[in-house]
Amino acid sequence: MDFLVVFLNGGGGGSCYNANYCSINSIDWTQGQGVLEQRRCTCFIVATRGSEMVSKKRAQGKARKAAKAAKAEAKKKEDSEQQGEAALEAQIGRMQINDAVCQHGDYPSKADDRIVSEFIYAYLAEYNDGNKWGRDLATALGGAGKATCGKYAAVWKNLEKLELVISRFVFVATTYVLNGDIPQACINVTIANYFEQFIACNFRNSQPSIGGPKIMELKNADIHTLVSYLKKRIPCKCLDKKYKEVKHVKKMGECCNPCCSLPERRAERSKMLYCTRCRRAFYCSRECQKAAWPFHKTFCDKASAIQANFDANKKK
Repeated sequence: MDFLVVFLNGGGGGSCYNANYCSINSIDWTQGQGVLEQRRCTCFIVATRGSEMVSKKRAQGKARKAAKAAKAEAKKKEDSEQQGEAALEAQIGRMQINDAVCQHGDYPSKADDRIVSEFIYAYLAEYNDGNKWGRDLATALGGAGKATCGKYAAVWKNLEKLELVISRFVFVATTYVLNGDIPQACINVTIANYFEQFIACNFRNSQPSIGGPKIMELKNADIHTLVSYLKKRIPCKCLDKKYKEVKHVKKMGECCNPCCSLPERRAERSKMLYCTRCRRAFYCSRECQKAAWPFHKTFCDKASAIQANFDANKKK
């Protein structure tokens, strides 16, 4: 018969610090109950039901530990997901809306609000992933679109829902401007403009493709350009005061010559030149336009062909 020998600290009432299995024939087994024998107040020898009982207890202990570990892992995963959602929530600037806070034209129904919010979370997660891997802006925006077009086809193919998406980003960008967070406002208007151009290409047939220069202009927008863009898209007067404060600021554009010598390649927009073939590239001077031609030529050929085909189809 197998026995469990339990040694106690101080001979009584202490915690177990060692346990061994041994065979002792001097203890009787009576009616299936263990018989307890005290030895010098330092240990107790407990008759067991054999190795099966110990194995069962061990298995139960392992099962409890496994269940506890699984529960902890599930809790960790849940916390991680909640943190991810909270980060996205913060990025798009969602806030608790009440009667005292203007929604700047963002008034979706409850049913639309749910699917639009889910779509925005998913789109931003893919967009952020693209930025994490160092992709350029156009690739990050387009890649997020491709990644979400399957699951959220109901949004991508629905003009009204896409307009709600735009209104949400405009609302968030306006809120950021009013709170003084211009970089976050620029990110949101950049994405809003991407969706506006998507609608122009796929629903209104007003342009042949999505134009990168406009998107880049908004991503690095000066405060005048930013506020002016938003003021035209909200029905309220929340930005009227801000617009008066910044309307004296010169609107700036970005020269498409990668070797432009101007600081951050920025020039006053009203004085900039543009490529008359593709109408997509802007330059601070003729010198920059000539210098950029080797870089621009391939893109210009493709873009101008797309534009010519688009113009021809509109005349039919």
